[in-house]
Amino acid sequence: MPTNLEMPRPDEWTGDLFEFIEDCWNNSIAVVGNNNVIAARMSAIDIIFHQVVQGLKPKQAELLVPVMLLLRSFSAFRAAVMIGLSLPAESFALQRSCLEHAGYAKLIATDIKLSRLWVQRDENLAEIRKQFTNRAVRDAIEKDDREVAKVYQELYERSIDFGAHPNEKAVLGSVVPGTLDTGNLMITMLGGESVQLYHSLRSCAQVGICSLKIFNLVFPAHFATHDFANKIVAASRSF
Repeated sequence: MPTNLEMPRPDEWTGDLFEFIEDCWNNSIAVVGNNNVIAARMSAIDIIFHQVVQGLKPKQAELLVPVMLLLRSFSAFRAAVMIGLSLPAESFALQRSCLEHAGYAKLIATDIKLSRLWVQRDENLAEIRKQFTNRAVRDAIEKDDREVAKVYQELYERSIDFGAHPNEKAVLGSVVPGTLDTGNLMITMLGGESVQLYHSLRSCAQVGICSLKIFNLVFPAHFATHDFANKIVAASRSF
């Protein structure tokens, strides 16, 4: 049965916006076709995510919210890769989301009261802001794995520097060389073959791996049934 991609486009699928979306799709296919190692690595990380969410049934009340956050982190990883294949700078906000879902899961798993507080966020906004800080998340991770906590912090700060916030690295990295002082400033949106593209995709892989390692601290027995220790080593090889 044909997919929507094979069907004629709707009449409303016209104009710059939808043409740009088509360009993003075309760009993504070209990037994967030209970079089989990167594509294979992203797929390997995605497979691990998909495997560990299967059959994950929390036996403790404090793990119910972390399970939901694992599903959201998985979704954010896929979204970061999807966007990163065409719009590198925009991927970093999604990378931060992937990390933060994992970090919140680790923090919440330490105390059932935090789970209840998280669910009732609108009723306890001041307390939420007090309890759910990046420092608290990092400390929760560090209690079990100092190295993962260090990597988490580095990736978290990188995501902010390169696109999750409107900082100079993301903005200036998109400027077309030689146009800044010409009176005809130009920026690139599509990734193409560029330093920004490869930096974004490499970072996506690192974020996915780090997030999975954090969830392994929350669900160690379940992850062990999927041979996580060996699979994450294979997915973490340099490229």
